[in-house]
Amino acid sequence: MCDVSVLPRDPARTLAALWGLDTSGSRGPRQTRSVQQVAAAAIALADAGRTLDAVSMRRVAAELGVGTMTLYTYVQDRRDLVDLVVDRAYAEMYPDGVPAGAWPERIHALARGNWGLFERHPWLLDIDLTRPVMGPGETRKYDIELRAVDGIGLTDVAMDAIVSMLVGHTATAARRAREIRRVAEESDLIDDDEWWAANAPVFRAIAQRSNYRVAARVGSAVAEAQAAPRAADAELRFGIDRIVDAVAALIARPGDPASRPPTADEPGPAEPAPARRPPDIE
Repeated sequence: MCDVSVLPRDPARTLAALWGLDTSGSRGPRQTRSVQQVAAAAIALADAGRTLDAVSMRRVAAELGVGTMTLYTYVQDRRDLVDLVVDRAYAEMYPDGVPAGAWPERIHALARGNWGLFERHPWLLDIDLTRPVMGPGETRKYDIELRAVDGIGLTDVAMDAIVSMLVGHTATAARRAREIRRVAEESDLIDDDEWWAANAPVFRAIAQRSNYRVAARVGSAVAEAQAAPRAADAELRFGIDRIVDAVAALIARPGDPASRPPTADEPGPAEPAPARRPPDIE
């Protein structure tokens, strides 16, 4: 018998499943579940286990009360399941649409939205999010984030770059926060502050013998400013503030190609790669 789990995946069928189109065809048993139910079962398993390792075709099928082979009439393989849970997680973001306020406030709201996403679904941090899923949830997320910086004096390409930079920085800070929690859970100490306090005598002895004076000075300043060294939330705020500064600088330089649309006499921005361009939807 052919192992369907290793067959090449049809991208068109994956997209059809993401967008809720019929993928069952004329053959096979009648489907008694929906793709949305498959996605809900998969994301519940990922959230409960806090890892994508908890998501398998067998486990999702058991959650739905169907046979594992029946699940293959909904999705092609586990890769489809991962795309479904990613897109479903994206779909829950920004329930009120584009954040309100001036554009700096909107940028900070986008960061908080992505931070909340990673807090609710930490397993997303284990996925290469640079590869677009192209489902309705991701397309809506991308559209809202672009609209938050639309019309403020940036080209379309610069808008995409700012959104990508913001999401990437937030993911990095979220990974830091997850690692801090993991260390705390595996340690007998309650939190970072206790760890640093317990080891303070050793660090003082090291500092007296060390020639790395700048590192010692900056590390002390950071620890005092953030209450915990390399605190993830402080790292997030600092980075987003710098992104806001960068956007303001671009807007203030009307001669910069990133801060103005092309004139009638010059070419516009290069066509984005097909994998990045969202489908045309209303």
